[in-house]
Amino acid sequence: MDFTILNLINMMLSANTSYFEGVSDHIISQMQNISRINEGAKNGVKHYKVVARIDGRTSECCRSMNGRIIPASHLEAQSGAIQNAKNIAQKKSAAIWRNGAFYGKILPKDFGLPPYHFRCRTEVVPVWIDEEEVGGVVMRNTSPLNKDEVIKHIDKIGVERVLSKDNYYGKNNHSLQLNKRTSKIDIVRALNSINTVAKNANNNYINAFSDNGYFIVFNGDEIVTCFKPNESKKKSFDYFKNASKYDKKEVIKWKIANLL
Repeated sequence: MDFTILNLINMMLSANTSYFEGVSDHIISQMQNISRINEGAKNGVKHYKVVARIDGRTSECCRSMNGRIIPASHLEAQSGAIQNAKNIAQKKSAAIWRNGAFYGKILPKDFGLPPYHFRCRTEVVPVWIDEEEVGGVVMRNTSPLNKDEVIKHIDKIGVERVLSKDNYYGKNNHSLQLNKRTSKIDIVRALNSINTVAKNANNNYINAFSDNGYFIVFNGDEIVTCFKPNESKKKSFDYFKNASKYDKKEVIKWKIANLL
């Protein structure tokens, strides 16, 4: 047999094997997450947190969902729809795949439970939400600050955002250290009043704009920076628009309409 044909056959067999391995991984991942939801329901779990692996392979969807807090009731309903599906079509409609990021505040009923796409590595874990006050700053989070963090707070969208000491006190790429530009309490206020979100124009980061005029940049659940570009809220919003892929924005609260 021609060597080229043999190579082609081997490639096809390898591709088929890889595909079915991916399907198997997907089914296993879905069942593991469903099992976790079922067990959580027995133990009174009220919230789950999305945990994605952030690296070069992370999808836009998983990066945007990382750190999101989802009510157990939402995931229990979706899990029930998947388990009660009578055929493949119903099962697929109960758990849609997403290619792009999700920035919205309200999850559709057919989305929230991983896996979110083929070969997805994301999972949900049970969490308990509490409130802590550190230096006069009140934060709602799923665990106390650790020694490397200055802020850990669930934002307006429902994502637990984390600001590290390195990002807050280090120079990084900022012209001025973040702690000299923005107080911790103003960052928390900005997280509490996010009104518009869009993908960063230059990378996979996510930009947000708040009611108190702050421009925020996220890398998944990490707060990269947060500052007020201008005392004029209109000019600050223009800064956000210019730094973002604004045509793909998600409006969290329509109060921003007067600045468009």
